Amino acid sequence: MVIEITPPMTDCSSSLEASAAPVPLETGHMLINDVNIGYCRYGSGPNFLLCICGAVGCYSKDFPEAVLRQFDPTLVTIICIDPPGYGTSRPPDRKQEIMRCTKDSEFCVKLMQGLSLVPFTVCGWSEGARTAVDVAARGPTIVKKMILMAAGTRVTAMGANAFRGMRNTDQWLPTARLPYLKHYDEAFLKKQWADLCDVVVEVYEMMGGRFPCDHKLNQITQPSLIVNGGQDRFCSDPKKDFLNVLKNARLETQLHGGHDFHIKYPKWFADKVQVFIKEK
Repeated sequence: MVIEITPPMTDCSSSLEASAAPVPLETGHMLINDVNIGYCRYGSGPNFLLCICGAVGCYSKDFPEAVLRQFDPTLVTIICIDPPGYGTSRPPDRKQEIMRCTKDSEFCVKLMQGLSLVPFTVCGWSEGARTAVDVAARGPTIVKKMILMAAGTRVTAMGANAFRGMRNTDQWLPTARLPYLKHYDEAFLKKQWADLCDVVVEVYEMMGGRFPCDHKLNQITQPSLIVNGGQDRFCSDPKKDFLNVLKNARLETQLHGGHDFHIKYPKWFADKVQVFIKEK
């Protein structure tokens, strides 16, 4: 195992008024299963939190500094991972296929074990929430708590049709492409998103609309927090999909937020997560 820590990224202003100076945000790589996995680290608190990005994402896009710095660095140690094929975990580029999130879960666990940050709370956004389910299903000795953000473990006929309609990124509004193009080139976004949409449709047509992680929800006994945006048009009913299945879960909703509610309302998000983490 090889761990490489690079110098801290340029700091921005901390939201914690009590802090005398901004806490460094470190970036690094760890060689896992012959893949050079990139990650960033914020804080040095006793509560360990792993954050997993969404589809065609990366930690700098989906968990930017503006979000991380809303957390108390004396309370949490946050690790944000770039799954294989995304962000700083390239080359090679991502291979979109049905079992990708299940495969990602092994990299997540090995990263946290390699950093000696186990047990931890796992937190996944959008596609990353499916990986978080797979991680949490490995048991409470590895994962203490689970946070699912803008999550979905099933796809309906309407959802499959929506992904068919979104397949060609050339037809997106420039404002929709911009967050991705800050981190990837047009060719990467176009191929990855088309391949991703094909996988979602395949799950609907060939697997009854159930992603592999959906079959593991009833195995999870750890405390779970489901966090959604009230204006999110991509997520179905969390009460039916999660609260009726998970044994120990509750829901928090940012009524004004969309799919990326945590980026639009980072303080609200951090406050909800920190309350949840501190609960016994």
